[in-house]
Amino acid sequence: MALTRYQILEKLRQDPGQVVSGGELAEELGISRTAVWKNIASLQEEGYRIETAANKGYRYLGGEVYSGYEVQRRLDTQVVGRELYFLEETDSTNSYIRQKAQEGAPGGAVAIARKQTLGRGRLARKFESPPNLGVYLTILLRPEISVGELNLVTLLAAVAAGDTIAELSGVCPGIKWTNDLFMEGRKICGILTECSVSGENGAVDYAAVGIGMNLLQKEEDFPEELRGIAGSVYMGTGVKISPADYAACLCRNFERCFYAGKFPQNREEILKKYRERLFFLGQTVQVCGLREQYPAVALDVDGEGRLLVRREDGSISALNSGEISVRPLKA
Repeated sequence: MALTRYQILEKLRQDPGQVVSGGELAEELGISRTAVWKNIASLQEEGYRIETAANKGYRYLGGEVYSGYEVQRRLDTQVVGRELYFLEETDSTNSYIRQKAQEGAPGGAVAIARKQTLGRGRLARKFESPPNLGVYLTILLRPEISVGELNLVTLLAAVAAGDTIAELSGVCPGIKWTNDLFMEGRKICGILTECSVSGENGAVDYAAVGIGMNLLQKEEDFPEELRGIAGSVYMGTGVKISPADYAACLCRNFERCFYAGKFPQNREEILKKYRERLFFLGQTVQVCGLREQYPAVALDVDGEGRLLVRREDGSISALNSGEISVRPLKA
C-alpha cells in the first residue's frame, strides 16, 4: 500500500490545487475507490494537506513533510543514501548503522532518525536530538583507508555539512576543530566518526559518520543549560530549511567530497576548505587534554588533520582530536 500511496500523492502533485476524482485515481492505478480513500487518509496522517471535496475528489494543498520518501524523492546521488533507513525514533543513528554494517549493508547506506533518545558526540557527550527540528543522520562508509586517515573523514564531513548549509541558507558556518560547526558563536552541528578495524592488518573495515545538524530550533527549544551555547541555522540566519531538503543535499555534497572526489586523493582540496573555515586560527585557545591544560596559539591544521599550536615556551605541538578539545579563550 505504501507504493500506491505515493503514486496517488505524485498524481495529485502534478496539478496542485485542482480537484482529481477518486474514480480517475482508481482507474489509473487499478484499485478501488475505497483503496484510494484509505491511501488518502494515510497521506493526511503523514502531514500532507489534501482536501477531500465531497462527491468531487481530492485536492493537493501542499504541506512540508519530513519522511524517508521525501528525502528519497529529492536524492540525485549514485551511492550515498541509495539505501536509506528512516526511523521515527532510535537511540543513536551511529549505533543503528553500525548494526546494519555488521549485517552487510553497503557503503553509502544512510540512517536518518526523526528523534534520537541517546544522541552522542565526542567523549560521550550528549547531543540533544528533538524531533522535527534538526536532522540526525549517519553515513556508512567502507573505505580503503588506514585508521590514521580516519580523522580526515571527520574533516571532510564538516566541509560537506558546511557546504550544504551555505547552499541552502546563503551563509557558511565556521568550524571549531575538529568536528563542530558554529554560527553566531553557537554550536549548530556535531560530527562523530566511529569505526571497526580489522585485527589482521589494522585497516578500517567500516566507518559510521554521524552528523547532527540543528536546523529550526529557537532559543526556547533548548534545555536551559544549553541556551546561549547551542544554536540553529534558523537562529543564525533567519532561514527555515526543510529537513528533507537538507538531508538530500547533505548526501549529495558528501558524495561529491568522498566518492566523486576519490578520497583520500583529494585530501589537500578538503583541507584547504577546512582551514579557510576555522574561525580561531591565530588566536589563543585553551587546550584541554587528558593530563594537562594550557594556553596556546592555534597555527594551522596539518596534512593528517591535527591542530598545530604554539605553546608559551615557543614549542609546536600537533594535537590529535581523540585526545583533546579546544575552547577559544574569552576576551
